[in-house]
Amino acid sequence: MPVYADFATVIRQKVLDGMPGPRHPFRRKVLEGRATRADLAVFAVQTYHRNLYSSRFASANHSRCPDPEIRRGLLKVASEEELSADGGPPSHAELMLRFATALGMERDDVVNARPLPSTLTFIDTIMQLSQGHWLEGMAFRASELGVPRSAARWHELLQKHYGLTPDAVQWWSAHAVDDVEHGNIALDAYGRWARDESEQALSLRAIDRMLAAWWVFFDGIERGAEAALRGEDVGFPVPAAASWPTPAHG
Repeated sequence: MPVYADFATVIRQKVLDGMPGPRHPFRRKVLEGRATRADLAVFAVQTYHRNLYSSRFASANHSRCPDPEIRRGLLKVASEEELSADGGPPSHAELMLRFATALGMERDDVVNARPLPSTLTFIDTIMQLSQGHWLEGMAFRASELGVPRSAARWHELLQKHYGLTPDAVQWWSAHAVDDVEHGNIALDAYGRWARDESEQALSLRAIDRMLAAWWVFFDGIERGAEAALRGEDVGFPVPAAASWPTPAHG
């Protein structure tokens, strides 16, 4: 393979082209206002449990990173994902719990839920990358490159289509801001450190695995929501229909 002089640009385009985004039928369904109550509940539960590992991904990657500046960025990521200081902003996990409770779910039911196999596959894949070569671990940070724009759209449309309050969808407004910096950590790492053929090839293979994991994650949510509508066990008590927002159509 060729050695790219501007490898950060190659990574950025590969991620933006390959992430599920609105191409995924589940995400498109939510954005178009066609999501069922089960769709939103399964999404909330699986995203909460995935989110619990975001700080661990950053911590594992941090321990292998040779660059002090990038390490500091990863340490900040871990803190934002997990900790909530007195008087400071809520952790990202807490914000997803707020979304779930706005759907009529009990906090304990979300916390104690059994993640879907697809969510566990996602977690295992990203953890393997995070515990490998540190440039492999950067693949997860790179997945956040398109988040600021998509998060702003979700923040708007979840309110418009499903009657949710700004507080209920704060998870998206937080990511619209925080993930600008998170994605730039990856671009900095790939631009300055992936300089020869072997480092770039290793990085591109990691990006491919990361992208595949995201598609598996959303495929699982889509199937899980369909199972919930059929009354099947999806690892948590599905709330009563009366306590859920009613999706708008059109």
